[in-house]
Amino acid sequence: IFLVSKLNQLKRWSNPGQKEKNQQGQPLPFREPYIISRYISDPLLVGGKKFDMRLYVLVTNYKPLKVFLYRGGFCRFCVEQYST
Repeated sequence: IFLVSKLNQLKRWSNPGQKEKNQQGQPLPFREPYIISRYISDPLLVGGKKFDMRLYVLVTNYKPLKVFLYRGGFCRFCVEQYST
């Protein structure tokens, strides 16, 4: 598990010398899958309980942005009331 505060900090785990390339012939930045999440200090509550949603997306390009959303995500709810 790596904790980062900025997206550009993920570059240190990339492998720029890899042989795989995208359709434009540019090297792909990551060879391993990553799960990225953000901590929320003041969470949205449903019925006074925390919840989280897992959405799966595939980003195939950044310029122009091309993203595919997988329909099989899910949502989990806490069984206890949230308190700070």
